[in-house]
Amino acid sequence: MAAAVPRPIHVFVATPFGERGHGGIDRLADAITSGFARRNDLNVQITRLTTRGKGSLLYSPMVLSWAMARLCLASWLGRVNVVHINAASRGSFYRKAMLAAVARQLGVPYVVQLHSGAFDRFWQSAGPQLRRVIAGFLRNSAAIIVLGQYWSEFISRRLPGMEGKVVILPNATESVQTEPEKAKDGRVRISFFGKLGEMKGTPQLIEALALLPDRAEWSATLAGHGDVHGTRALVRRLQIADRVSVPGWLAPEATADLLRRTDIVVQPSFIDNLPMTILEAFARGIPVVATPVGVVPDVVVQNVNGLLVPAGDVRALADALAELVNDPALRQRLGASARRDHAARYEMNGYLSRLAEIWRYAAQ
Repeated sequence: MAAAVPRPIHVFVATPFGERGHGGIDRLADAITSGFARRNDLNVQITRLTTRGKGSLLYSPMVLSWAMARLCLASWLGRVNVVHINAASRGSFYRKAMLAAVARQLGVPYVVQLHSGAFDRFWQSAGPQLRRVIAGFLRNSAAIIVLGQYWSEFISRRLPGMEGKVVILPNATESVQTEPEKAKDGRVRISFFGKLGEMKGTPQLIEALALLPDRAEWSATLAGHGDVHGTRALVRRLQIADRVSVPGWLAPEATADLLRRTDIVVQPSFIDNLPMTILEAFARGIPVVATPVGVVPDVVVQNVNGLLVPAGDVRALADALAELVNDPALRQRLGASARRDHAARYEMNGYLSRLAEIWRYAAQ
């Protein structure tokens, strides 16, 4: 007998930039949307809500107002069961708190997913009124999804009695069966993906690349939005422009293509949570060099599926990269372990099933 298909559920998913937007939150939401479209057995319909927009920040109030209006209309028509709010800190939090307030007024339950690696600092530095808003935002939710144990414990300390509402659910990506393409010139290719600038450690990464031995056969690509011009200027100043390219932000197809041509992924962040790029690298069997920030240490295990270096330590970062560049057997061993870990813990199908459970519980 075939398994019974669960009752249909309609979820509005709120993200900052919308479909194909910059950043890990929107990339994850894109993957979730396409994943549920394929999983008829879960019977989940997704509608995206954009809360900031891809243009100037000046237009974000209009974008947010339109998102609220769409939610109101869907509620009046009975076409929404739960709102999934992807929240970060600062402006992102304020917008999502307003959306949550509208959902409460409409009687629509909402689930919060915390993504920002800086949310703890944001909360701890907030004044009394903002702290009350943050507490209400979380207390009034149907569930709080966090990416690792650190955040579960942090919320429990800040809001005692909320333990039963917190769910640890790390991000996920699709499995990838193909192997990375080998470089025709034999170079080992290093890639960074993310917002270029101080928070993600790209200046220190460039300094570390400049310390790699001249004889080492490597090249690097630093892809992302943010301080593109400053990043290119530093590459030129350190005289490694012949090895390091800075293409700017890449569309999803171009990102996937670059990952196919990558041998090492590096994420040297000072502040982060669980970068999607690490999981995308794991899915492809690519070893990772990262800093132990956010819940990264829950995922990247030293000398098992990657290498960890202290944030801001240029010499340690250069040494880790040099070790992987010069040791193909180490790259293969770490990458194979990373792929096994992805299949066991970070694969999208299992993630979708768990997420659907959380939404159905919230909608009761």
